[in-house]
Amino acid sequence: MQLPVAEVCLVQRDNPSNRSYTSDSVVAVEYSKYHCGFIPLSSKNYWVYADSIFTDGVFLKVQMDTLRYTAKFKSLSDGLIWWESNMYAGIPELLYANDSSLFEIGDRLFTQGIKDVRKDYSLFAGDSIRYLANFEDAAAMGRSIKLEGDYTVAGDSYSDCIFFEKNARDYRRDRVYFKPGLGVVKYIHEKSPMGQRSIKLQQVLTLVDFHIE
Repeated sequence: MQLPVAEVCLVQRDNPSNRSYTSDSVVAVEYSKYHCGFIPLSSKNYWVYADSIFTDGVFLKVQMDTLRYTAKFKSLSDGLIWWESNMYAGIPELLYANDSSLFEIGDRLFTQGIKDVRKDYSLFAGDSIRYLANFEDAAAMGRSIKLEGDYTVAGDSYSDCIFFEKNARDYRRDRVYFKPGLGVVKYIHEKSPMGQRSIKLQQVLTLVDFHIE
């Protein structure tokens, strides 16, 4: 009796940074292959988070949320597969990942029918970098730091993690603790209440379980 052959995980190496597509050239597709890389992507993979929810710094509740990549799209001009998540966890909800970076695709501001790509987070040389970044509605400064030693969340330790931060002063700050090859292990979201200029804690996602194929 011959055992079934495990499906090969496909390593992605394209760099679509600063590409643009017409909206009708990014189409939904059925796709069942696995992608290796900065984050492993498969319809069978999932990440379970304890989602601590706050209202302007005041704790409200904890609920369990499961991150999955439930929809796939293809950019027809280059054949790349873009994966869409069912929730936001500090990284792009619609992304392409190669072996060292995450790329976000989104509608061009003030322009209909065009989608632009930008690099969101990536591996980098040295100990830390600073760069211009943005939220959808505000410019921000980005910061990336390689963490020394293990980073522990929910009793589990992860090595070789990277800390990513986007900070729009007096408006919003997002912090992401990311394990390359696995994904987000912690996400902290702070934002100013409407009409105020002091950021308050709104959400903390903590990884408690995952399944990677």
